[in-house]
Amino acid sequence: MKINSVFGIRLSGALNKTVVVSSWKGRQYVRAYVKPKDPKTEAQESHRAMFKAAVGAWHGLNGRQREFYDRIARDMTGYNLFVSRYIKAVRDGGEPEIPIIIRWTVRNRTLPRNSWLIVRQQDRMLFTDSLAVRRGEIALTPSDVPYTFVLHKDRQEEAVHVIDDLLDADIPMTLESKRLGVKLVADLQAPPVARVSKAK
Repeated sequence: MKINSVFGIRLSGALNKTVVVSSWKGRQYVRAYVKPKDPKTEAQESHRAMFKAAVGAWHGLNGRQREFYDRIARDMTGYNLFVSRYIKAVRDGGEPEIPIIIRWTVRNRTLPRNSWLIVRQQDRMLFTDSLAVRRGEIALTPSDVPYTFVLHKDRQEEAVHVIDDLLDADIPMTLESKRLGVKLVADLQAPPVARVSKAK
């Protein structure tokens, strides 16, 4: 039986929470609306809490941290990759991984024109930052190494550093190509300074 509106439009979905119009193998049918069960089991509540925490953590990331996940994700969004990794880490009893922010600064006295910092992870281009702004930041996770740092200038480039273990890397690190005449220093983001309220 086909279910059509007075205008000849095929319908689907719940109608006033009394009946549901749906289709199966191209044929539409009507069935009684049944309120979805929500037993709120301990496992479901735990999963919901983890999911809520993961979404909150995603919103707490800055733009470069989100960009990192967008670049490494395949067949899903960066958001979905982060959330799935976050929940897996919590289920496994570990700490969810948050990308480490590394800030870079140009050390040339005169600005090297048409120059870029490129960060690659295998075949993926993670960041391509113009050095014209003299400073910037990238975000990387320890679990997605190795990372290759490349300096690019006027159609020439040179790989100047490879990180195989982000947690054991010598930071601050100097990224320099004497051939291209480009020098950067990369350091970890400084932790926020705690504000101490004065006693009244």
